[in-house]
Amino acid sequence: MLPYIDVLDRAIPMYGLLGVIGFFAALGLILAMSRPLGIDRENAVYLFVFTVIGCMVGAKLLYLLTVLPDLLADLPDMVNDFGLLVRKYLSGGFVFYGGLIGGVSVAFWYCRFFHWRLSDYLPVLMPAVPLMHAFGRLGCFCAGCCYGVEVPWGVTFADAVAGPNGVPLFPVQLVEAVCEFAICAILVRMSVSGASRREPWMLVVAYILMYAPVRFVLEFFRGDAVRGVWFGLSTSQWLSLAACVAVGGLLLLRMRRREA
Repeated sequence: MLPYIDVLDRAIPMYGLLGVIGFFAALGLILAMSRPLGIDRENAVYLFVFTVIGCMVGAKLLYLLTVLPDLLADLPDMVNDFGLLVRKYLSGGFVFYGGLIGGVSVAFWYCRFFHWRLSDYLPVLMPAVPLMHAFGRLGCFCAGCCYGVEVPWGVTFADAVAGPNGVPLFPVQLVEAVCEFAICAILVRMSVSGASRREPWMLVVAYILMYAPVRFVLEFFRGDAVRGVWFGLSTSQWLSLAACVAVGGLLLLRMRRREA
């Protein structure tokens, strides 16, 4: 709806701007929550920054995997035109679950390198994840990417740079953003409670059990084709199912151990 905003006679992409706003909003939340929860603010900030870098790399790599056939087909042309790689594959396109995997991997590595316990920082890191993601989805809406299916009562884009114009579309980006803000609020509430301090990993479990079903359902309302589809489900839907099964299995195992 608003792909660019003019600042000092320069066109600033709203997608990138909202991504930056989301980063600083998440950083502000971490700073605000760290001291009341007794968490080292400086360590939390460094861990968050490196985790975000891992998110960006992981999100891009999984996106490239979903478009691998096109990428391989374009390789001969990229030899003579490197800009094609940048324009078509590197300038846009991210898959959230790839970012989640990349971010978690970097966070584990970072904490292990400094001999920290990642669980000590989860009460501030986990609420920051859906908050930053929510702003990212608002950016998607402004750019017109990750758009929804055509519906009579949908939102019609006039200046979308990454989606169809003049067609009423289901505002799936806005719906997901609202869900992300709600998940963030719930995780903040859990973080300040005594239960999450005793079992901080339950924040991860709660996040997955809230976000994965939302993402699975909303994928049915997505209208963009470049998402990778196998056996009728998108890449994100398969990963949502896998995440729920894995978390459900861990919870079941935990319950059985308690009963033993």
